[in-house]
Amino acid sequence: MKILSRIALTAITTLLMIACGSQETTYQYKTQYLPVQLVGSEKWSILDVNSGEVIAKDAFDNPPSPVVAGMFYVMNSEGSFDYYDVSAPTQAVAGHFGSVTSFSEEGVAVCSKVGAPLCVIDRKGAIVKQLPNEISQCSMFARGMAAFQNDNGSWGYINTSGDTIVPATFGSANLFLYTDYALVIPESQANDSVLSFSVIDKSGRVMFTASGDEYQPLQPYYINGVLPVVKNDSLVCLDKDGKEVANPIDDKSKVEKGGYDDFSRTPSGDYIVIKNKKTGMVDKGNKQLIPIEHDNLIDINGERLIAVNGDACHIVDRTGKAVGNVKFRNAHVSEDSPYATRGFIDTDLAAASMMMMFDETSCCGADAQTTLMDMNGMVSTDARMYAGSNTLILPQGPYIIQYVFDREVASLSSDSTAASFNYDARVKCVIASLNVKHCPANTEPSIVNKVESRLGTKGFVLARDGIFCSDYLTALTLGYEKGTIQLKYYMHFNESVPQVKNKRK
Repeated sequence: MKILSRIALTAITTLLMIACGSQETTYQYKTQYLPVQLVGSEKWSILDVNSGEVIAKDAFDNPPSPVVAGMFYVMNSEGSFDYYDVSAPTQAVAGHFGSVTSFSEEGVAVCSKVGAPLCVIDRKGAIVKQLPNEISQCSMFARGMAAFQNDNGSWGYINTSGDTIVPATFGSANLFLYTDYALVIPESQANDSVLSFSVIDKSGRVMFTASGDEYQPLQPYYINGVLPVVKNDSLVCLDKDGKEVANPIDDKSKVEKGGYDDFSRTPSGDYIVIKNKKTGMVDKGNKQLIPIEHDNLIDINGERLIAVNGDACHIVDRTGKAVGNVKFRNAHVSEDSPYATRGFIDTDLAAASMMMMFDETSCCGADAQTTLMDMNGMVSTDARMYAGSNTLILPQGPYIIQYVFDREVASLSSDSTAASFNYDARVKCVIASLNVKHCPANTEPSIVNKVESRLGTKGFVLARDGIFCSDYLTALTLGYEKGTIQLKYYMHFNESVPQVKNKRK
């Protein structure tokens, strides 16, 4: 089902909150300050990973975002967001934003007030530029560029001054995350199941265009100077001109001979290795850097790692030496979403967009016959990331899409050292969530009422208790609570459950 591969190429970045025990495989920027929950505390603190000292102890009820260029944001008690500077980490620089992005290394961020357009702000909270009203969402800045979407659904790019550099002519656009090249999908291909993709530079010049039939990108961005793609079931790498080149990180032969139960490469070029359920780190020549004695190791910036032992974590350097003596149980190393959305929404357009997600037999590209194998291009190759969960979660523009399967996506081995995908697992439900907290309080009922009034045009009729059913016995429900709208699409009517509709105060 190639339409599912299209979702993996929309404008997204995989960003996770981690608890002690999981492994990040890439980092976008050097991390000096880390939001953590100290052992024995429910509140959040800021830890300087270079010195090992806590600079803001138990200062926040909610997890701070990653600290970039000395700036971070935190959700306040009202549900809006405030920005802070690590130079005075408990005093908000600017606040009460309905939607925000992290700051960039250049010292700018994108945000919006409730009911107001998006704007670019600087470290002092001053507006650099208000973006045009027709821009509905905009990404965080990466390498001086941010991707934006207009009301027509087209994507383009702005620079840190808020000026449009690449016009909105694409069906989807990804961030210039690690290089000065980005993947885009032509606007004419935006709704096709078989599509091409292009790679552009920061001026918008097309470097090359490739067929989705020949190449399936494993991720929507370049890393280590190449784009890894699947060609005829084999992994190959493309350079910026679309030529097949050798894998620049294919230097693991000595590590492979180390007799480890498993290993994974860090962004800095070392390897996290596992043996007998314990974790350490070696370089590409298999020279030991950190003894194999920890429950887990998480590389956060190439010079510092999180060492996990039991229920506690601490910071170590590349030799395994402890940095400070602070113990913590959770760390927030990446943000929930790289996009900010303007403080108002065209409810007619939002309802129409939601209606395009489904028909009588499928939703977001999945139907009752869709298995994990059909969606293989949408998941990481590390099955351990999915062990114990029956859900794949993927951002798609302003939506968070959850594919719920009839069994676990991946299962751990009997000794818990490895995991394998359950490729025959079938999708039983698709959940599309839209966060509209940044919009006026009447936004949710307005959108949901408009969608429900049009469901008959898609072959769905009200069966009972807010559950709509089709002749194919698929079912659909809509609800909202705490500023988030959810559309739930069930492959089988008998599994459907009504949703609550609670309007914000």
